[in-house]
Amino acid sequence: MGLALLTGAFLAWRRKFRAHAWCQSVVVLLNAVLVALVMLPSFHRQVWPRIPLKLGKSYFGLATAHAALGAVVECGALYILLAAGTAVMPEKLRLTRYKLWMRTVLAGWWIVLLLGMATYARWYIPRLFR
Repeated sequence: MGLALLTGAFLAWRRKFRAHAWCQSVVVLLNAVLVALVMLPSFHRQVWPRIPLKLGKSYFGLATAHAALGAVVECGALYILLAAGTAVMPEKLRLTRYKLWMRTVLAGWWIVLLLGMATYARWYIPRLFR
């Protein structure tokens, strides 16, 4: 998904806005499905019951940071999708200055992606963080 996000950014830079919109929309929606079907159940089962008592431990802290920032970024991406790509939103809530919003969300996605990789490494690669 990270490479697809960069591809979408490249398409926007090349002024291929329709392809950019399709690429980014697919990534946002696919990520929402992945979060709902895989990440939320795992977080609910393995991390949620131990918050806030064990947040100081990297196993739980990384996963919580990944989930919290990921939720904010995904909501931002869904907002951009609705506000920039459809007429669903009221006129007052639609975007007019896209670049700052999109670049901010893209940067957030990369931070979330790195946190996700760190979470995966902490959970599944023994002795890496010891």
